[in-house]
Amino acid sequence: MEFTLETRIRTVLTVFLLGMSACQENEVSDQGACDSGDMVGCYNLGVMYQSGQGVPQDLERAVSLFQQSCDGGVRASCNNLGFMYELGAGVPQDIERARALYQQVCDGGAIEGCNNLGFMYQNGTGVPRDFEHAVSLHQQACEGGDMAGCYNLGVMYQGGRGVTQDFERAVSLYQQACGRGDMQSCNNLGAMYGNGAGVTQNFERAANLHQQACDGGNMRGCYNLGVMYHNGTGVPQDIDRALRLYRRACDGGDTSACN
Repeated sequence: MEFTLETRIRTVLTVFLLGMSACQENEVSDQGACDSGDMVGCYNLGVMYQSGQGVPQDLERAVSLFQQSCDGGVRASCNNLGFMYELGAGVPQDIERARALYQQVCDGGAIEGCNNLGFMYQNGTGVPRDFEHAVSLHQQACEGGDMAGCYNLGVMYQGGRGVTQDFERAVSLYQQACGRGDMQSCNNLGAMYGNGAGVTQNFERAANLHQQACDGGNMRGCYNLGVMYHNGTGVPQDIDRALRLYRRACDGGDTSACN
């Protein structure tokens, strides 16, 4: 039995930055800070409108606020603005603009931009596909503490893209990122244990990791855990529980579970 893995992920910042408005947790406070020239306040307000946290979601307003605070020197805003342009969220899609923003962020020392730029080179999105350059950028992001970068680097080592295939290195990177709360990495680490790739096969460990990923909101983890309960692999067979996990994963967007 093979366990399925997540693929690559981007980094979008949806956390509030510390600054003049850090202790204010509502729209009025951040709006006042932004109006007073506090670019961190503009960023925080943009995050609220981007995610619909505390305010009705308004992607166009989020784009405007990220642009304002990016122009004011907040690199996290430049990264999120790039993400909005890449997806065409709240603004017409502009892949070149997204690439330029990620490059600006990465060159400025903000590692999340390096990961996102690496993602573009990995997929050939707006740039010629270049696995080796993608690896370099994900490495830079990972070394700077961006767990999405570590995850993506693990995917590259696992698939042997831009580097010599190295399952043990992939396991190490997934372990690092999973330990820091990256649920995609927990799922993939579980799959490595389930498949015995780069590590001694251990179904119980695989089940625990898929449970951790599922509990953390990773739908592929729920699906893989469902497979284990369906087959009684590493856990007692429990068809009802397997069906509940499949349903949860399907409802959460994992189409593999819908079948």
